Amino acid sequence: MKNKTKIFLLVIAIIIVIIAVFLLLYSLKPFPDDYETFSGMRKDLTESLSVAGAAERDINGYFNEYNLNLNPLYSFMFRNSHLSLYLKSYQSKIIDTGTISQFEIGDTGIFFDFTFMIRPREQYSLPFFHGDALKALPGVDGALYMDFYSFENTMDLDAFFGQNVELIERAMKLAAPYWKHEGFGELTAHLDEYKSPYRFEILEPEKVAEDERAEYFKTVRECFNLYSNAYLNSLKAHEADESLEDAALNSAEINGFVDILYEHDIAVRMGKMIFPEEDFDRYFLEGFWGVR
Repeated sequence: MKNKTKIFLLVIAIIIVIIAVFLLLYSLKPFPDDYETFSGMRKDLTESLSVAGAAERDINGYFNEYNLNLNPLYSFMFRNSHLSLYLKSYQSKIIDTGTISQFEIGDTGIFFDFTFMIRPREQYSLPFFHGDALKALPGVDGALYMDFYSFENTMDLDAFFGQNVELIERAMKLAAPYWKHEGFGELTAHLDEYKSPYRFEILEPEKVAEDERAEYFKTVRECFNLYSNAYLNSLKAHEADESLEDAALNSAEINGFVDILYEHDIAVRMGKMIFPEEDFDRYFLEGFWGVR
């Protein structure tokens, strides 16, 4: 009996040592470089929105210099005691809400993500553009996801994009080496009815040389800019297509879309664990999506 107890305690001790070594090695491992891609994408979209005549929304002031204190699990995941939120939201004559959201790991200048959304005002029956780029972390794949979402009464995508579809096709061709084939669209199955034929999903390659990682991040930024330019160019081309006839329906549709996200999206569940309860809805609903 004593021998069994000793063996059991020895096994437990070995497991504890292995876990301790893993935690130590993980804490010492530097964050992978994104070659200023995520900060560059923020710069690119901010400039594009400015050119489109968009001005900042009032909600930005609430989240200026906003920090999130992390629980032990997320402190380990991000190797820091807090995240710094960057949230800037814009609007123009045709854009109801155009938002950029990023989480900086502590005050390191290292960004975990780049999340964006541009949607037209309710009097325009046009698609909206949403996606995010993610850096690889434990349990999270490095990836870029983008799509143009539509409702039943939304303008046909071919009519909306016109010749700008060439920019989308160029991006898809560039992204071919990184295209996500297995499990394409599965993470957002709850949004299937709104997705477009131009849905974009690529994954950061694993265990490759640093120059190959750099090429991947270069592709991420190029593809994002091609998609965003295609969308903003097309949006501008339809600025005159304003009608109040479907405004109430469009408003109800976007609220329904956000309700589905709020109920099913993985990022929402994670956000609720990180944000103070009183601030998450203000961030996600009012700040990011521009709905109440």
